[in-house]
Amino acid sequence: MLDILLDEEAKGTINDKGIREEVDTFLFEGHDTTATALTFMMMTIANEPDIQDSICEELQDIFGDSQYRRLEQVFYRSPTIEDLSKVKYLECCIKESLRLYPSVPFLSRYLTKEVVIAGYTIPKNTYVDLHVFDIHRDPEVYPEPEKFRPERFLPQNTAGRNPYSYIPFSAGPRNCIGQKFATMMIKTLMSGILRKYRLEPITRPEDLVFIADLVLRTNHPIDVRFRPREHLTSN
Repeated sequence: MLDILLDEEAKGTINDKGIREEVDTFLFEGHDTTATALTFMMMTIANEPDIQDSICEELQDIFGDSQYRRLEQVFYRSPTIEDLSKVKYLECCIKESLRLYPSVPFLSRYLTKEVVIAGYTIPKNTYVDLHVFDIHRDPEVYPEPEKFRPERFLPQNTAGRNPYSYIPFSAGPRNCIGQKFATMMIKTLMSGILRKYRLEPITRPEDLVFIADLVLRTNHPIDVRFRPREHLTSN
């Protein structure tokens, strides 16, 4: 990415300030928000033991018994890009977690022309806030929206769904620059965690109290218990 930006600087299409802004955006979109997404996903998976078991079955099919011991420590084969392309159920779980808990709960846009929505005219030169958190909980699109159901994102269930009903990474030409990077990070980290630990609930979804911020946050810690998997401690 930096090489591309430096090439563009040499062409005169971007200056130092522009490069700094792009790097800031990439770091914000791919790190701070990813940490938030991981926190909520671990809490959710910890509270859904059957779903956690299904993820682990998928990981077992892909990775098998790829852990090994050295000096009383357990190591794992690192996932490859091919491995991460196969974790279809985990990917559905990631999407469903981001539906319930979008890292960026609202977006802002500046209207360059007049827009009519549901009979209301919004004039040009207006700033508009899009409440992603509420869009993702529309019961007409997502029946029983408060429930965690990864199957909502199976291919057969997304056919015909309005693409703007799910926008954790925004949408259109100004969507998130770090979308693929963040998704790969979450897949890598969650697959590694769940191969080694079983997640058990401490904080429950019904306990969450959200506060207003640019990134989705609660006014209290979110706690999850990590328990080593039995097959790692029985040898």
